Amino acid sequence: MKINLILSLLVLNYSFSRTVLGQSSFALQNRRDAPVYDSLGIPLAGMQYRAELWGAATPDSLTPLVDIDRGFMRVIVPFDDGGYFSSGTSYLSVRTVPPFGFAWLQVRAWDARLGATYEEVAGLALGGYGESPLFYAQGGNPLISPPSGPGALIGLHPSACGQ
Repeated sequence: MKINLILSLLVLNYSFSRTVLGQSSFALQNRRDAPVYDSLGIPLAGMQYRAELWGAATPDSLTPLVDIDRGFMRVIVPFDDGGYFSSGTSYLSVRTVPPFGFAWLQVRAWDARLGATYEEVAGLALGGYGESPLFYAQGGNPLISPPSGPGALIGLHPSACGQ
């Protein structure tokens, strides 16, 4: 009886914690019609360039999005050829927006030879970094059964990310 009660409490606690963690989620992947260019109009390509998705409920409170399945880690990805990037199967969460909610988003890119994060490179004030215009998109919810896919970056347009 006591073991059943403990198991029931553990299951309830797990279920509640997964529900509490439900936030609007997005995939860090640009569409084939939204490549990223440097300031000279050349598509970013290769391991030296990185992209990260930032977002929030309001456009003035953006923070790096995290992958809750990877311990709330930031997801930073390199560029493929032609100005494209993808985080694969990661669901990046906007923790201030409810599941399936709309969030303000921005892709930030930088030259990783200058620093490991966007903030580090921007703080140097030497160039080698940039960001997309803000856009507003609807997220998904990976924590329901069956899970919905992460929201696509609808609203991201081709942009120059370089100074």
